[in-house]
Parts: sequence; C-alpha cells; structure tokens
Amino acid sequence: MPRPLPVVPRLLLGTGSLLGVSRATRDRTLQVATRFAEPESLAVTISKALKAGAEGVLASPSRSLRQALKELPERVPTYALLPNVREYTRDWADLGPRGTIGKRIAQTGFMGRLRLSFSALWRYPGVMSGDFVSRVLMLVEAEAEWLQSRDLRAVVLAVPFTDLALAGRQRRFFDTFCRLARGDFNAMAGFETRNLGHLLAAFDEWGLTPDFVLGPVNPRGLGMKPDRETVLDRLTRTKVPVLASELRAAGQITLVEGARFARESGAHGLVPDLVDLDDLSAELRALQAERRSA
Repeated sequence: MPRPLPVVPRLLLGTGSLLGVSRATRDRTLQVATRFAEPESLAVTISKALKAGAEGVLASPSRSLRQALKELPERVPTYALLPNVREYTRDWADLGPRGTIGKRIAQTGFMGRLRLSFSALWRYPGVMSGDFVSRVLMLVEAEAEWLQSRDLRAVVLAVPFTDLALAGRQRRFFDTFCRLARGDFNAMAGFETRNLGHLLAAFDEWGLTPDFVLGPVNPRGLGMKPDRETVLDRLTRTKVPVLASELRAAGQITLVEGARFARESGAHGLVPDLVDLDDLSAELRALQAERRSA
C-alpha cells in the first residue's frame, strides 16, 4: 500500500543559485556556487538547514547533490526540481532529444534501468514522434530515478517547462505530470513558474489542483507576473498552496521582511535560496520565530 503523500512544507532550502539561476549579483552567485561546489560543504549546509528548521531541500539533480545526500547519515526530505535545466540544455545541443533521455537512463543503476524500460516502451511512440508530453515526462522519470533520494517528497517541474506548457495551454500535460508524481513516485506534484498569476488562473479554470506551486512573492513585486496586484489577488483566492521564492527581491529587502510579506499575502510557505542567506542557521531560525509570533 502506498504511503500517504507528505504535507506541503512551510520552509524549504532552495539551491537554484548553484545552477547559476539567481537575481542576485553575479559576484554573489559565483561566490555561492564556488563555496558549495564540493559535496562535503553542501552536505554540511543541508544538515545545518534541517537543524535550523528547514523541512527539506529544493534542488535539481547533480553529482554534487547526489553525493551530498549519500554522505549524510540522516534522510533528507528532497523536493526534486526536474529536470536540471543547465545540464539538459547542454545535452540537448550535443546529443539531441533522444540522446539526452538515453544518457539519463544509462546513468541509473540496474533496477532503475529496469523500471525505466517499461516507461520507455509505453512512451516510445511519443518520444520518437517529438510529443512534448512524452519527452518531458520520460526525462523527469529518468532524472528522479538517477537522483536516488532516500526520502523523495515531491517532483517539481522546472520553470522553463512549466511556463512553456502554460503558454501552450497544455492541460493534459499538467494533469499527467501530477498523476506521474503521485502514482509512480508516491510524491507530491509541484510546479515552478515565473508566471504565478497566469498559472493559478489556469489551474482554477481547468479544475486542477497540484500539491503546490512555487513562484516569486515579495513587497517590490519583482518577478510577480502579470503584475503584483494580480498575483496578490490570486493568492487570496487560490486553492493551490503557494511556496514563495525571490523573497529578498534581488537583495532590495531583508529576508525577514520578505518572508513576513509573503505570509501576510497568503503564501503557504517559503523557499529562501542559498544566495539569500548570509548566516544560514541564524536566518532560518529567525524565519521560524517570525512565523510562530505571527
């Protein structure tokens, strides 16, 4: 019998800056990427974050992350942000779509390849014909299998794929992705977006309720599309839990100020990134204290 789906978290540690995805200054982003290039330092930081109140880590599969998870004695609740867009883009250019998927299948262990072989047979016609849904879902399955997290809590679709599917009005894709995450991985289904207002409106229109959506929420309205007022209105009316990112608005405000605004605006939880944290333990504890006092 499958285990019950996890509870949607209130506080996650984001690691998007390790892939170079950040609105922070280039110097700051490079500093963070260099600091956590080795699995040992990343493992120590993840452990500190969990002790300081983070309920898990939101991260794209990488060799450093996979090794860091293996080194930690405790089980790390992992919210897998799939696919790893930086590696996917490089492989797509070098290997093409089928080669990109094949490379990820080949990287998994024997049992992983066995499980993926059944999915490949099922999705093969779509993959070969260039069907967007089939190719993305096969890619997501392969990367989630390769990550080998001992505690996979959610499968989260990375922003370029979410927003491309949204632009194409791909209701079937979103519905199929949710069923894949919940059925095949017994995990929550989440979507990262840079068009939060549009995505929440689409889910309401389509009658879809993923487990959560991740998108920018901050007092400056930075990254809140189509605009700050529309996103804030949607936050008060949506049935989909929203995890707020871009809390510091590229460093314009403090983390606590951004967190307070997001919570007061209706966000279910927070996802501060490594690039936003100068003193990780102290700042995560401050977010927890601010939440309890609210």
